[in-house]
Amino acid sequence: MFRLHRHSTGDSAPEIKRRVSITRDCMMALDRNIWRSRVSVGTKLRLYNSCIAPIFLYGAETWAVTTTAAKTFNALDQWCLRHILNIHWTERITNNEVRSRTQQPLLSDAVRSRRLIGHICRADPSQDHSQALYASTTGLPKHWRRRPGRPRQTSLRTIDNDLRPLNLGLATAQRRALLRTEQLGRHLWKRLRR
Repeated sequence: MFRLHRHSTGDSAPEIKRRVSITRDCMMALDRNIWRSRVSVGTKLRLYNSCIAPIFLYGAETWAVTTTAAKTFNALDQWCLRHILNIHWTERITNNEVRSRTQQPLLSDAVRSRRLIGHICRADPSQDHSQALYASTTGLPKHWRRRPGRPRQTSLRTIDNDLRPLNLGLATAQRRALLRTEQLGRHLWKRLRR
């Protein structure tokens, strides 16, 4: 159940669909006993955060998060929260109202906060993911060729898109991750993670 399945093209969409399905099944399994019971909403949310959300977030560090995938995360999260609050789909309650009642962050934000760029930067240079990061910051080796067609959304492009609002590039984040062991590096890394 908790294995990661990678598509042969490196696409994250099949794994995301699988995780959504598993999460919905777990929510439905607890439907009568927990979600529709008289347990307080606070307890239900703690149960959701400790038992249901980790099922979905398992392996999320490796996903290439596209806009469509982020919408899928948030739709699943809204469905779960509405289920917890016993809000029927015919009731006219906005998503913002559900968020304000539960005080839950977006699930897409939780996925974005789980990036492994520091681990990738400190990895052994002979490993594939370390070579891919090095190639993206210094340029591709001459023997590497890109497939024809539109480039796929990769986890490195996703990390680059996450760093862009912070006015950082992959090379700067890589340097900060390598400095993490020093006190200054830890401070900069914590600021980067916020």
